Amino acid sequence: MKKILGVGLVLLVAVGSFLLPLWLTPADAPDAGLPLFATSHFSAAPPAGPATAATSQAVRSLYAGRVWEVYFREGQRVRKGQLLLKLVEKLPSVTQQQLQARLTQQLHAYEVLQATHPAAAALTAAEAQLTDTRAQLARAVPMLSFVFVTAPADGIITGAAVATGDYLTPQTVVAQLSSGLVAADTTLLLSSVE
Repeated sequence: MKKILGVGLVLLVAVGSFLLPLWLTPADAPDAGLPLFATSHFSAAPPAGPATAATSQAVRSLYAGRVWEVYFREGQRVRKGQLLLKLVEKLPSVTQQQLQARLTQQLHAYEVLQATHPAAAALTAAEAQLTDTRAQLARAVPMLSFVFVTAPADGIITGAAVATGDYLTPQTVVAQLSSGLVAADTTLLLSSVE
């Protein structure tokens, strides 16, 4: 008995889920109920007119760095400001900045010493300091930071030019963005007026 009731309930839900959308759609009859109007946020699809030419623009990276993650694929529709790429950018750490400042000072002192005392034993000590500072600078670890590339306009990605792991320089073309192929959003929100 329970099985028959369970099967009957499942069939009732299935038929109801099929008929409910049909019941909610307005009929073409003049006395179908309340009139429906499009809200002010969306409008009906514009009448079909002449096709507009597709304009394509290059999406460029403004930063240098290695591609960490790619958030788009070819043929994908994107909105203005949508995240497309995440890049890892190397920045000098505090230790690297300090060592670079020390190296600059030591180079200046070495040049002065070379000009005033070209055969002095102090030159070999200054050369040793320079070598040691350069070695420390080579071993110093830089800081890493993430920078992002976003879509400059609404459109469809028509050509992807990068992959994860690629190194980009500033002004590298990341993808082609075609803006003429974007179809207008024709979604209607209906409201009833009494």
